[in-house]
Amino acid sequence: MKIGIPRALLYYWYGSLWERFWNECGWEVETSPPTDHRIMKSGIDVAIDELCLPVKVFLGHVRYLAPTVERILIPHLIKVERDAYICPKFMGLPDLVRHTLPELKPQLQIVRVGPKQVDMAESLLRLASSNGVSKNIINKAKKGLRQPMELPGLKAVKAFQKRNLEGDFPELTIGVLGHPYCLYDAGLNLNTLQRLDKLAALVTPEMLPSHYQGVGSGKLPKKLFWTMGKLQFDAVEWMLNEVKVDGFVQLVTFACGPEAIVGDLLERRIREAGIPFLRLYFEEHSGEAGLITRLEAFTDLLKYRRRAC
Repeated sequence: MKIGIPRALLYYWYGSLWERFWNECGWEVETSPPTDHRIMKSGIDVAIDELCLPVKVFLGHVRYLAPTVERILIPHLIKVERDAYICPKFMGLPDLVRHTLPELKPQLQIVRVGPKQVDMAESLLRLASSNGVSKNIINKAKKGLRQPMELPGLKAVKAFQKRNLEGDFPELTIGVLGHPYCLYDAGLNLNTLQRLDKLAALVTPEMLPSHYQGVGSGKLPKKLFWTMGKLQFDAVEWMLNEVKVDGFVQLVTFACGPEAIVGDLLERRIREAGIPFLRLYFEEHSGEAGLITRLEAFTDLLKYRRRAC
């Protein structure tokens, strides 16, 4: 069996796990290529206007894979931790794909995580069993999942880690906030991380040390129920106290409901700390020229501020 894995949404957290698991099960795995204009346009063409850009991009990756694979992995994510939820569009993603691309229904392979079972590996094991994979192969795959795996998204920021080891730091350090598919999908965000990497050292929420989990979000007056929002608050606390960043850049897609609330709360926390903050919005009509100008102007401001202080 050949299964396709869309390189979109939370692939940047779970992609290595998905790929290794199905390989261990003896299935051939094809991962769609990084997002480009053709894939993005393919998703936009079939999506309703109200959908956010990351979901439109996901549909483009599904359409790319459909002609060459027998199955396409569709994550149905309700919860990936006990006390928080994922965005509602993630919860409805399988239905959204089925109704948008009804001809692909026989190919869809749904892996459901939550509301009670929040472990991705266990959900994959159940899915493999329902597809007739033998117990011996499943046990072998289970052992393979225990080996350490790098988040696919962090490969995009290895330049920062390399400079860290060599002690060759640039003048500035910038904390980059956002959902993983906004940070690490270069086609969606117009290569923002690559552009920033030439101007400053970068830290992202996925670099968060384990001892800071729950620290920033725990200071909020009311409990936050979104996993990715909680991670950003914890990351801000870490970046302010230990990394000592010079400024923050947040990458947001237009019409993101949870981020409309979380983003405002994050900005207030950062402003209270007296640190410069830049929010960049992305949608299908975003252009590179304005983005480059804003990034260069923001980093120039940080340099002047650092020298003055």
